[in-house]
Amino acid sequence: MTTGNNGSLWGRFEHDPRDPAYAGVRASDRDRAVVHDALSSAYAEGRLDREELDERTAAVDAAKTYGALLPPLLDLAADAGLPAVSLSSRPDLQRQAQGYYQEKRGEAIMGFLIPNLIVWAIWLFAGHGFPWPVFVLIPTAGNLVRVLSSKQSIIDGRIEKLERKQAKALEPPKPPKPSKSGEKHDDGRILRENQDKPEQA
Repeated sequence: MTTGNNGSLWGRFEHDPRDPAYAGVRASDRDRAVVHDALSSAYAEGRLDREELDERTAAVDAAKTYGALLPPLLDLAADAGLPAVSLSSRPDLQRQAQGYYQEKRGEAIMGFLIPNLIVWAIWLFAGHGFPWPVFVLIPTAGNLVRVLSSKQSIIDGRIEKLERKQAKALEPPKPPKPSKSGEKHDDGRILRENQDKPEQA
């Protein structure tokens, strides 16, 4: 089946017809042409006969939305039934990472203020003495300084993690492993090869 420059049939659409978010969106002539091209390729490869090609071509011509463009392709593309993964652009990832950093910064600020206000208030009302609240002040201040001084590295690390997550989501599902001899089923039974025994007379 013909694919686009990026090796994906779905990349040739303006919007991925597998994405539920676009199921009701009106498709363009360009989108219908993509399906026509895929059907023609399948016919040339012998995966559709003439009657099937005519039926699906008519369905594509009548299709108004992206959702209606998907059925003619369901048994022609291995990933047609997989939900589309909407990839975030670099600016989107940057915004998400910025929000993540702001959340961590807020946690560090509150983690510094709240316990220190409590322990210093206790120390003050207890009549001063040895300034033991410094044992709370030092680690909480250190964490706050670390977060504030590591802004860019935290953001970059978050972007990298989001990119890895997107890349993993695009990987095809792994096929189930075949059962092995002696492997237990969920109900506790043991699978053994050639376990059928001859009936006794």
